This record gives sequence, structure tokens and C-alpha cells, in this order.
Amino acid sequence: LAWDKESTHTRDVQTFLPLAHLRAHAEAGRIAEVGPRFSGVPTEYSQSRTMREDAPAIEAMCREDRVDVVLLAAL
Repeated sequence: LAWDKESTHTRDVQTFLPLAHLRAHAEAGRIAEVGPRFSGVPTEYSQSRTMREDAPAIEAMCREDRVDVVLLAAL
């Protein structure tokens, strides 16, 4: 959506969504497991909208999935 496309790219998904790395840690027993869902928040609108709409929705999903830790990655 809205990011510095000259300095960053989306070709290497593991740089911003490291699911394979997290799953490897789970298989090695370093973490219990990887949650069943992941979420992204658009970068094209205001912080207040993120706090008002996106954050509560993501928190509800994490609680529903019984997630203990959340990894936040900014692009």
C-alpha cells in the first residue's frame, strides 16, 4: 500500500512475515507453536483509525486464538 518502494520490496516475504522461521523454532521446541492466523494493518491511514479499529480487532483475534505473544513488524 504505502511504503518506500525504492528502499524496500516484497520479494522476500520472510523479511516481514517470518512464518517459516517461527515454525522452525516451534519444531525445535524453542516456542510452543505458531498461531493459526496473522494480520496486517494498512499503512495508508491515520494512527487514530488503527487504534480505534484495527488494534481491537487484532486483539480480539489473538484472544480467540489464545495467543500469548504477538510479533509486530513494521514495513
